[in-house]
Amino acid sequence: MKPNSTYNLIFFLLISFTFQTCKKSSKAPDPVPTTVVNNQLPPENNKGVGGSAKDLLLASKPKLVVEIHYMKGFALETASVDNLKTFLQTYLNKPGGIQVVQSEIPAVATNPLSLADVIQLEKNYRTVFTTSDQVAIHFLITNSSYTSSGVLGIAYLNTSLCLFGKTIHDNTGGVGQASRVKVESSVLNHEVGHILGLTNLGTPMVTKHNDDAHTDHCNNSNCLMYFSTETTDVLGILLTGNIAGLDQNCINDLKENGGK
Repeated sequence: MKPNSTYNLIFFLLISFTFQTCKKSSKAPDPVPTTVVNNQLPPENNKGVGGSAKDLLLASKPKLVVEIHYMKGFALETASVDNLKTFLQTYLNKPGGIQVVQSEIPAVATNPLSLADVIQLEKNYRTVFTTSDQVAIHFLITNSSYTSSGVLGIAYLNTSLCLFGKTIHDNTGGVGQASRVKVESSVLNHEVGHILGLTNLGTPMVTKHNDDAHTDHCNNSNCLMYFSTETTDVLGILLTGNIAGLDQNCINDLKENGGK
């Protein structure tokens, strides 16, 4: 091959390679949505309950941010928030830390609130979402009750939870009533247990212990994940008893799925 032909071939190959390289990198990947757009939560915060169990339990997302929005007059007791942090630190691998941020939002006139109402309120006020290096959960504390009578709290999406403040306040803190800290702490931790995948809700069971009569709950009446913890049925128990913890079966499930 003649020298000038060799030069032309090299030049052609160089241009071709440069074009291909530019072509592959010309479009940057779309950013992960981290805000409410068109009245929709970002995909990472819009899954079924238990859908982020591993993200919550593992260190792959090293930081957890807990955003709490409470309606005027219904702020959580300080000790309740402290108990929630202790619960999270006990079972979650979060080397980047666990941060709790709280802010007040206006009360609503609607009572009771439906699930659709709760979801819309979250969309209206939530500001912290899951990203590549953090997982975020959102608690709404309402001044209303729930459409299902006697319900104290619900976990309704993978990082979304609600406590019904009116029902809790109406039944705690007075003469002959259970401690508000005990009730708030029990319901907070119970609902977090659900988004951690308990029971058999994204975190597989090491040993079968789910309550067939009450879906997604533990069959041990002394366990935090027993069904009555999220209803007014727990009030009598907490009047004289202590806040329940997870039983060994639930702890084993969390460990097997990446928790401490």
